[in-house]
Formats: sequence, C-alpha cells, structure tokens
Amino acid sequence: MKKQDTHEKLDEIIRQLDRYTAKLEKEEKTARRLEKLSYALEKARISDILINYTSPHRIFWLNILVGIGRGLGLTIGTVIVLSLLGLILRQFVDLPLIGDWINTLLEYVNANRDSDR
Repeated sequence: MKKQDTHEKLDEIIRQLDRYTAKLEKEEKTARRLEKLSYALEKARISDILINYTSPHRIFWLNILVGIGRGLGLTIGTVIVLSLLGLILRQFVDLPLIGDWINTLLEYVNANRDSDR
C-alpha cells in the first residue's frame, strides 16, 4: 500500500506541475503579446499624440511655431529660387532677342526700385 500511495502522490504532484506549467506558458504568451503591443504603441508615438490632445495650450503654441517655421521656410526658399533664376537670366542678357527682353525687364525693376527709395 505504501508503494501505491507514493505513486498516487507522485502522480498528483506531476498533475500539479503540469497545471503550473500550463499557467506559466499562458502568462508568458500574454507577456509577449503585451510587449508587442507596447512596442507598437511606442512606434506609433501614441503618448505624444495623447499629450497633444489633452493639452490645448501646447497645441496652440505648437501650431504657432509650425506656422512661423513654414513662413520662414517659404520666404527663404523663394529668395533662393528667385536669386538663382536671376543669376541664370543674367547669363542670357547677351543673346539678341532674349537679352533685349531681359534688359528691359531689369531696367523696369531698377527704375521701380529707385522710385521706391
């Protein structure tokens, strides 16, 4: 009888270990899913979005700064493009037909600039 009791106890211990192992595997699977979810949320920058939506003052100032940045960028970009265009057009001043038209245009611009001063 002792041998049988020992076997029964061992069987019960093995069943308990199997249950604990199954629970542990289930918890590990849940932990892996949570890690994946955490990584996805971090990658999507959800925290930044939530901070922006919950703080109207932050949104206001952020939009002000973005508008100033866009305005400065547009202005600087326009100056660069027009300067390059002017440099390129000055190369064509010596051509007969295009040169006359550009020369007239430059005289008009210079006359208006002088009259504004």
